[in-house]
Amino acid sequence: MSNPVKLKAEVLSVKSFGPDTYSVKFKPESNPPRFKAGQFLHLTIDEYDPAGGFWPESRVFSIASAPGMPELEIVYSVKGRYTRRMADHLSPGREVWLKLPYGNFIIDTSIAPGQDVVMIAGGTGISPFLPYFHGLLANNQKERTVRLYYGIRENSMLLAAELIEHCARAGLMEASLFVENEKPNLRLPSFIRQESGRLDIHQIHAESSNLNNPAFFISGPPAMITAFKDALSQAGISPENIKIDEWE
Repeated sequence: MSNPVKLKAEVLSVKSFGPDTYSVKFKPESNPPRFKAGQFLHLTIDEYDPAGGFWPESRVFSIASAPGMPELEIVYSVKGRYTRRMADHLSPGREVWLKLPYGNFIIDTSIAPGQDVVMIAGGTGISPFLPYFHGLLANNQKERTVRLYYGIRENSMLLAAELIEHCARAGLMEASLFVENEKPNLRLPSFIRQESGRLDIHQIHAESSNLNNPAFFISGPPAMITAFKDALSQAGISPENIKIDEWE
């Protein structure tokens, strides 16, 4: 695994997905280090002196772009002071600093051959799974069942609809989308399940009974991660088969 490096990068684009939710693409000044699907980066929007300066305040974000691409992407929601600053100041042309890669929330290295995968994403928690989806398409991997359960608050907050559709259409993934606050109107084909309401971990566990020793990967708000992890543990899922996005 690559050692983390610091890179100056330029903001290429900022796209809004519903209230205070954004995707940001960056063009690093030099080629980014190799990373694996599920890893994360540190982002600072403050000045940094690479000649020995102190690394300024930063936040961590899952890398949402495909490994090997020259550009990097993150997805975030405004949750506090720093992300509010990001929303106010990040625009095309702005220079920032990135530090990457970090983390062990890596599906490919966390599962056994043939073991099935259940990915559970709440809101922007979908972002660490997106590079994995790109890998499925690139390699046409069909050696296991892969299921996605993705919950959003509103239809406008759906991320990566085209990527999810491509994976599902190719038979690489089964996808279920849940919209909490309104009737689903996602304009997706019928082979992608769409339901109203919140993600239900008990439903997800019950629907996984036909899978081969499934490994559960959970990413989303901290309260959701904790509740879902506890529920799976109480249902008898071994700790080795419960993976959470911890950013450590």
